[in-house]
Amino acid sequence: MSIDSHLSGTINKPDGLIKNNKSKTIISILMVLIFSVLFDSAFGYSVKPGYVLALFFCLLWGARYPIVFQLLVVVFAAISAMYYPIAIMYGSPNINIFISVFNTNINESADFLNNIPILYIIPSIVLIVIAALALKTRKYLPNIKSVALIAPFLLIVLFNPLKVYSTTNSITSESVRFTLFRFANELYQSYKIVVASELKMKQLMAQPSTWAPSLPANDYDTYIIVIGESVRRDFMHAYGFSIANTPFSSTANGLFFQNYISAAGSTQASVSGSLVRRHNGELQHNNNIINLAKKQGLSVYWISNQGSLGNDDFGVSQIGKQADSVTFLKKGEYDAQSFSDRDLLPHFQQAIVEKPSAKKLIILHLMGSHSDFCSRVDHQYDEFFISKKLSCYVQSIKNTDNLLAELAQTASSNHKKWTMIYFSDHGLSAMHQEQGKVVNFQHGGRSKQNFQVPFFITAYDAKQRKEIHDYRSGLDFLSLYAQWTGSEEPLLSDKCDLLSDMNCHKKIQVINFEDKLVDYDSLADLPFTL
Repeated sequence: MSIDSHLSGTINKPDGLIKNNKSKTIISILMVLIFSVLFDSAFGYSVKPGYVLALFFCLLWGARYPIVFQLLVVVFAAISAMYYPIAIMYGSPNINIFISVFNTNINESADFLNNIPILYIIPSIVLIVIAALALKTRKYLPNIKSVALIAPFLLIVLFNPLKVYSTTNSITSESVRFTLFRFANELYQSYKIVVASELKMKQLMAQPSTWAPSLPANDYDTYIIVIGESVRRDFMHAYGFSIANTPFSSTANGLFFQNYISAAGSTQASVSGSLVRRHNGELQHNNNIINLAKKQGLSVYWISNQGSLGNDDFGVSQIGKQADSVTFLKKGEYDAQSFSDRDLLPHFQQAIVEKPSAKKLIILHLMGSHSDFCSRVDHQYDEFFISKKLSCYVQSIKNTDNLLAELAQTASSNHKKWTMIYFSDHGLSAMHQEQGKVVNFQHGGRSKQNFQVPFFITAYDAKQRKEIHDYRSGLDFLSLYAQWTGSEEPLLSDKCDLLSDMNCHKKIQVINFEDKLVDYDSLADLPFTL
């Protein structure tokens, strides 16, 4: 080798090395930037370029200290990857999401995970991969002076609080909109609201009720209320669905409400909103259906497959525990065993036969069509409909209908003069589409279909089948209950006959996921189409 060629090679090596390092630096910067974008989009908020840059500057500052950078990336990746599918399904943190977590046991968590489509998990996987690449290429990030990174970070993060301060002379936690802080703050605020609501509920329940009802003015001795779960009425044959999945309710006589709107789009909010009196926008937990029935002279039974979950004294379970006889198939948050709704039948039979001379109210709270649908039916269904999950959903409704038939038969065979209400706590909305077809459902609060539920009243002596087409609201359930039992209650004075097709001229409202009342008509109408 000549001296010239040797010198040429020596000179070219640094040039190649410089070019190589520049490429690695660019790639490393891109990984951090992409990670920042994915992180900002993982919590259900619209992506804000300014907050993307703020996180980007924060990570570049952390890159000066390897351990700090690793800690930031790992923690941020873990939080955002876990919440990403929830954000896609339900949006940013709110009270209903927190309540769902607050009252979920291990078994329900597994059902939730099984119900997440693979497509919804892909962003989390991509985010984790990008995070790993950012960690691997950290050493190629430029070493920028701290002040050049901290200054723009603070400028972006504090811009909105300072803007708010300039007009209000105060800074609140809500004024800080930086994504990570906003997410943490909204979780904390939801926690505070739930804890405060729980405390207030317990305090109210400790107070005596102010009900003063008259005794039931009819000949029935057994009142049965069955609270279903997650049933859209348009998926019941009794309401026009194509598959014959409701042999009992399709042929039973009674009153069938064609436009009953649930109180809310989630179980806790809807059942509480239905069974507890609301006055001036506040729930009066001391005035609920249990102590109303007791003052009517009824022996009250609460038989639940929903269980006493999570916090043992929270929400609907606390209402149920005021009954004279209480049965929860599930005893606590660590009880991961799953029960069929048919396991409620022996307890119902016992309630029917004991105290034969007493008039009774028997309330059954079902798991019904709770997701994961296929877990409800042991992955067995009679007829395929579009997808396995929807087939299981259709079957779960059929199983509930069969249970209603058995309840009616049990009451009749024991010579009871019975009457029964069935309704679902809430409906569901389309969740996941393949080739333009809806193949699964999820909880929600943004469409009318989340609130369009079945509601009907049947009885041992019902001679004809009548449809009620005027709108009725789950928020008026207690008024409807009083009319059903033939009782007058001053606190539930309703001049409209809710059991007729009378137009009550009431604005129908529902409780949204932020625990606020909104007009039903303001929601999107997204009917199911094949």
